[in-house]
Amino acid sequence: MRAMTAALAVSALALLAAGWARFRRGERSLVAELSAMSERVCELTARVEAAEASAERAVTQVEIAESLLLEKGIADEEDLEAMRQRFDGESPPPARGYVPRRDGDLH
Repeated sequence: MRAMTAALAVSALALLAAGWARFRRGERSLVAELSAMSERVCELTARVEAAEASAERAVTQVEIAESLLLEKGIADEEDLEAMRQRFDGESPPPARGYVPRRDGDLH
């Protein structure tokens, strides 16, 4: 009876140790996965910040170009608005080639 109780206790301890080892292995795997995800989030954050900075520079350059066009008399507010609408997809692009109404008579 004592031998059976001792064998049962040893079996229980072995199962407990195996379960604990399996738990620790799973925990290490999840910690490694979380670390990799954290690194990926940091990379994506850096890329988003770089894209935002690039967009801000582009907006600044557009504002400077618009100011120069207005100051030099190359374009007026209506021209700039027409270009904004064209690039935003609100109006069709101007016709290419010869357009009588736009270009006048050839002769």
